[in-house]
Amino acid sequence: MSKLVFWLDIDNTLLDNDYAKDDLDRHLQVELGQDLTQRFWDLYEEVRKEKDIVDIPLALQRLRERTPLAEMDEQTYQHIHSLFDNYPFYDALYPNVIETLQHLNTQGTTVIVSDGDLYFQAEKIFSSGLADLVQGRVLLYAHKQQHLEETMQRYPGDHYIMIDDKPEILLDSKRLLDGKITTVFVRQGKYAAQVPEDFQPDIAVDHIGDLCLYEALQFLPRS
Repeated sequence: MSKLVFWLDIDNTLLDNDYAKDDLDRHLQVELGQDLTQRFWDLYEEVRKEKDIVDIPLALQRLRERTPLAEMDEQTYQHIHSLFDNYPFYDALYPNVIETLQHLNTQGTTVIVSDGDLYFQAEKIFSSGLADLVQGRVLLYAHKQQHLEETMQRYPGDHYIMIDDKPEILLDSKRLLDGKITTVFVRQGKYAAQVPEDFQPDIAVDHIGDLCLYEALQFLPRS
């Protein structure tokens, strides 16, 4: 039997990042008001365009640098920072995530492979309890498809299954590792409506919990 290694994304795959973002926005509105909250999200998008990843710490740093103390005192800023540092990401897990990871652990080796800013992504993964569910097998990269060989060396297997909500990442990985990888598209979050015409994943599911119904052989290429 082939040794399978599952590469699992976080945002909008295991964790409802859209829900968490909306919830954080509600908290920011209460603390900062509409104008400063909008300034933060504008900086959030500014940083994402510059770095091609979400970087919450840098967006918060720019909010401090570009907001006079008369508009936002230091105590308020530290409270805002704490909202992100201590957000209860466990509450944002998709339904049946725990059961899904427990099931996949019986089918192969589960590894969380996430991209984004290394500090905030780590906060999500560990505070949500996801790190424990994969026995601490967590890899963080700014752009994970640039580190596929390194990922395979860290957790070797006979075949790899990438589970992600982003078609672009699945497409890139398939081109680079065709024959070694099965792509699983989870139709959750905003990317579910932004599917490229040439995108044909090996497996597509509407909910991460649907993978509880899959056995190891179903993840392998068909002869």
